[in-house]
Parts: sequence; C-alpha cells; structure tokens
Amino acid sequence: MYDCLLEDNPAQFDTAATPVARPVTLAWSGFRLEKHYAGRSWARFSVRRDDDYGVLSRLREAALYLGCEVDRLDDGSIVVVGLTLNETLALSERFGERLAVEATLAGQARF
Repeated sequence: MYDCLLEDNPAQFDTAATPVARPVTLAWSGFRLEKHYAGRSWARFSVRRDDDYGVLSRLREAALYLGCEVDRLDDGSIVVVGLTLNETLALSERFGERLAVEATLAGQARF
C-alpha cells in the first residue's frame, strides 16, 4: 500500500523547499486608515521587499525624532500620525525608494 514511499529517497520528505504561508491579517486599506485616523494627518510606510525591514526601523526612529506618533500595524507596516506637509515630503523623499508610501494630510496645512 505504501510502496511509493521509498526510504532511499530523502528528497520526498524535504520540507525546507515547501513555501510557508504567511498568516492572514486584515488588510489596512487607505479607507480604513482614513476612518481610524479621522481628522488627523498620517502616512503609512510598508516594505516592498522582505529585506527592507531595517529601512522601516530607521524611518520609525526618524519619525519619533520629529515628535510624531508611530503605530505599528499587524501587517508589518507602520503609520506615522501628526506629520506636516514638509515632514511627509521629507520622509517620502528619503525612504520612498525602498518603502511604499501612502499619505493623507488633514485639516489646515502647516508648513
């Protein structure tokens, strides 16, 4: 009955080559973020590749230095809340090549 399982073929038992599924999380869309941070300016930064998490942590430190509120989302991205227009542009210019950026400015513009 189990004659297809040969003991001399260890490749058929190799689980390292099997891709591991990531846990399913509720996606943070722009609409959901606008609803959650209603009336506040925010920018969401997420990694484009798996090796960009170091860049994401450097962005977090820069946002904390600017005095902004930083929230980590369950999908691995971060939201920086309370940015001005110039701060949003500076962060997206500095980190926008390696990180995906989505932002909304609310209220009166502060320069």
